[in-house]
Amino acid sequence: MGYARVLRISVPEQAGVDEYEARLILAVELYREGRLTLKHAADLAGLCVEDFMRELSRRKVSIINLGEEEIKEELRVAESLAGEKEG
Repeated sequence: MGYARVLRISVPEQAGVDEYEARLILAVELYREGRLTLKHAADLAGLCVEDFMRELSRRKVSIINLGEEEIKEELRVAESLAGEKEG
């Protein structure tokens, strides 16, 4: 994952999470916020990309994590290609 910072945190017992679950929760949230790529989040969680994608789906988190401008650009490209195909 390149450069990484090691963090030590204490999690209250009542949270009922072990290190694996804490890493997974952190990876999912950082991915959801767009702060990590899919690959980097999977690495943080200790999973392959495919398993991380399954975990995102299980947690109802979109696998496609595009910002508003990226979505608009994708739509422009799709419309352009559709216009070329019709013509």
